Amino acid sequence: MKKNLLISTLILFTLFGCSKFLDEKNQTDLNTDFIYNTPEGIGFAVTALYSIERDIANYGNGEGSLPASSLLGGDDITFTRAGESSGDWSGTCWYDPTKLNSANKDTEGYWNYNYKIIGKANEIIYYALRMDQNNPLIIQALSECYCFRAHAYFNLLRRYDNIYFTTTAITPYNVNDPIDYQPADQQIVMNQIKQDLDFAINHLSWNTPQIGRFTKGFACHVKALADMWPINQNQATMDLNDASLQIDTIINNGPYSLVAEPKNVFMDGPDLNHSESIFVEQWSNAIGGAATNTQGTLTGHRFASATLTRYDKSTVLNGATSSSLITDLDQGGITWGRVYPNDYLLSLYDKVNDKRFTQYYRQSFTFNNIPVGSPLIRKLIIQSWDIKYLFVNGQPNQNLGLPASIIQQLQTWGPTGSLNKTLNFSFVNGDVVPKFMATNFAQYLHPSSTKYFDKWTRDVTFNPSFKDIIVYRLAETYLLGAEVNLRLGNNGKALQYYNKTWTRAGNSPKTGIITLQDILDEDAREFGQEAFGHRWYVLKRFGLNTMRTQIQSYSGCQFNTNVNNYQFNTDMDFYSYLNRINYNNITGKTDITTNVSTATNYSTVRNNFSDNNIRWPIPQSQIFAMGGNYPQNPGYN
Repeated sequence: MKKNLLISTLILFTLFGCSKFLDEKNQTDLNTDFIYNTPEGIGFAVTALYSIERDIANYGNGEGSLPASSLLGGDDITFTRAGESSGDWSGTCWYDPTKLNSANKDTEGYWNYNYKIIGKANEIIYYALRMDQNNPLIIQALSECYCFRAHAYFNLLRRYDNIYFTTTAITPYNVNDPIDYQPADQQIVMNQIKQDLDFAINHLSWNTPQIGRFTKGFACHVKALADMWPINQNQATMDLNDASLQIDTIINNGPYSLVAEPKNVFMDGPDLNHSESIFVEQWSNAIGGAATNTQGTLTGHRFASATLTRYDKSTVLNGATSSSLITDLDQGGITWGRVYPNDYLLSLYDKVNDKRFTQYYRQSFTFNNIPVGSPLIRKLIIQSWDIKYLFVNGQPNQNLGLPASIIQQLQTWGPTGSLNKTLNFSFVNGDVVPKFMATNFAQYLHPSSTKYFDKWTRDVTFNPSFKDIIVYRLAETYLLGAEVNLRLGNNGKALQYYNKTWTRAGNSPKTGIITLQDILDEDAREFGQEAFGHRWYVLKRFGLNTMRTQIQSYSGCQFNTNVNNYQFNTDMDFYSYLNRINYNNITGKTDITTNVSTATNYSTVRNNFSDNNIRWPIPQSQIFAMGGNYPQNPGYN
């Protein structure tokens, strides 16, 4: 069924064509008797929208999916290593005021992407409403189109606040009518979003014969998110009661259930249409399963490589002529190393009990290219700053990837007796690379998300991935339900829903009173680096004060300048400290200052964030397209 949907999408997309937002004078686009005058044609037109919906994960050229990956950044639990050569992507992730402005190509691309969906949905809705409303094919098409339009407007409203709004389709009858472009009343936009979703909820089924299409579950879930969205940052506008109704409908009546282990959400193969999934972008390297470039080659998405540290770089061994750690599929395959979990996120996990710490993140990498019979020999001459990460509470640090023989030596010497001693290493294939043994830990050995890990649809030399992308899943429904009930004053039910993801991860059930901060922290643990901007939207929903505090306190990587008297108070401090270490395999010594400038770059997002960054700028190209008088969002030029 998935393959059939992808093929029919490809066929219709050739008819559907591509048009940019505000290209409103095109009278011929999709204006054929079959497409717009038969129920079957309307159904095919809806199918083509799924191809456009998937385009966001493949927007751009050289760096492919990075603009979509930027929707994962700019929050409190992520740091980004680099961006496209144009710098746009780093602008949206780092709030760089020189790049996050009205000329930013990523913000323009996201604006155009959503309005492209809206324009096509408006056209299909217009013609579908002129047909027999008793025809089940027409009702199905309308329901799915309303989902497309509601979701696209919700994306725009959350990102830009002050958006242009219309439900009018451009037809041969109104193509020359003047249009008044003004920012819409946000409440009016939200009312239409909810009206569209209500129609879908009333007419869609829980299941669909073609996986990847919208269902009642999708409509209920997005309706709950819309109910919880504060119009103009006013939390009094949240419709908590309806949100609770939608959530309970999904949980009590839907066909969904949490999978047994966190790893089962993402790591059982490229097909992620399991019991927890509410909506999944369908990707495949079969015909119609992904976008193509100008050469006609399937391009896939780059989420797998973008979220994996650059473990295969020869600089891991500090200038060795050949690397003893090379790219392989078991460790993640080809990597670009762009989006990582930051120190704050990793510090939120119980390292012993919470399975997500190891199941959602790869914590270490192993040597795989050492010649048989020729072990890799390295040494470490221990200096004062090395003591700080080699030992924790007086005992050898078990989180460094150190072999048992080294652990034993450290235990014998102890912290005070280790200074100026030499540790001699002998590595063979399969041994873990010690975390300090890198020229830059943050770039080459940092823990990486496994949520987009893909060893099924690409080989060791192939970057693009065709693994499905989960957009919404039941775990979010439960945690959103916890938030709704807590805001309603029902701590017992909030606790019940909170414990669904918390105990699935291996933690003992939480009891007593929970807080909004508890929910915010659990959201980070469960959904870090997931979907398209999930965490950013959660922070904004919690309000500007929360967003400002979280981002300015934690975003990017922790960085401290006082290394001589440095004391680890949290795991966050430990990862921060490793970001400063530079190991030299020739001298056998570490350098504690070499990476200062790099580490500083990882924390600039904290200082860059200002209150106007609670929304993105309106693209200047679209302001021009709307006549030049459309107002820019505050704080941008």
